[in-house]
Amino acid sequence: MTASRCRGEEGSVMPMATILVVFLMVGAWALVSASQQWSARRDAYGVAASAARAGAQGDPAQLRRGSVLDTAEATASAQSIIEASGYTGSVDVTGDTVRVQITATVGYRFPSPGFPASVTGSATAIAQSGVSGTEGG
Repeated sequence: MTASRCRGEEGSVMPMATILVVFLMVGAWALVSASQQWSARRDAYGVAASAARAGAQGDPAQLRRGSVLDTAEATASAQSIIEASGYTGSVDVTGDTVRVQITATVGYRFPSPGFPASVTGSATAIAQSGVSGTEGG
C-alpha cells in the first residue's frame, strides 16, 4: 500500500475504543454502587435481627408461667440496639412477637439517580421459654 491510500484510515479505532472505555467505566460504577447498597441492606437486616432478639428476651420466670412480654420493656430493649447501631427504626410488640423494621441510608461513593438513598431491613422474633426457641424473620 502506498502512503496516500492509508491516510483515510488513521484514527478509525478511536471511536470504538472510546465507547468501550465508557462502557467499562459505567459497568464498574454500577457494580460498586450495587455492592454498597447490598452491604447497607445486609447491615440493616443484621441490626433488625439483633434488635428483635433483644426485645424478645423477656423475664424467664414470666415466660415459663405463660405470660406475654412486657411491651414497654421489649420496645426499650429493641430501640436501644437500634440507637446503638446508629440507625432509625420501629418496633412492634404483639403478645410474644417482636417485629423490628430498620431504615438505613446508603453512603454511595459515586451517587447517582438510579439507586435508592435508603434501604430497609426487617426481622421478627418470638419469645420462647428455654434455650431452643425459634426465630423467624
